[in-house]
Amino acid sequence: MNFQTAEEAVKLIQSDHRVFIHSAAATPRELVNAMSKRSNELSNVRIYSMHTEWDAPYADEEHAASFEINAFFVGANIRKAVNEGRASYVPMFLSEIPKAFRSGLVPLDVALITVSTPDKNGYCTLGVS
Repeated sequence: MNFQTAEEAVKLIQSDHRVFIHSAAATPRELVNAMSKRSNELSNVRIYSMHTEWDAPYADEEHAASFEINAFFVGANIRKAVNEGRASYVPMFLSEIPKAFRSGLVPLDVALITVSTPDKNGYCTLGVS
């Protein structure tokens, strides 16, 4: 199997990309941190999320020129950015979010997701284990 570091994986993210970040306990912290560290290389990256846990460094003021945050749910980790106008709340029923992605209403280029360690056949599961 071919594995990459988080830093190598997020090099796929380019300026003007639209990025979805996996939600809740499955928020991929290492990928989020690695993407945020690349902010000086990126511009106009639109981030979409439902509810992320832990730190959201991409929402820090120093990254505002690189990342446009669009949240379907405002948690504690991005609330300050929303209140200061550096992030947007997008009201949408939870059940409608997958449809918005599939239909292209909210187009995506990259999804940062958490998967389990591959089993002996290379299969993974989504979420946390």
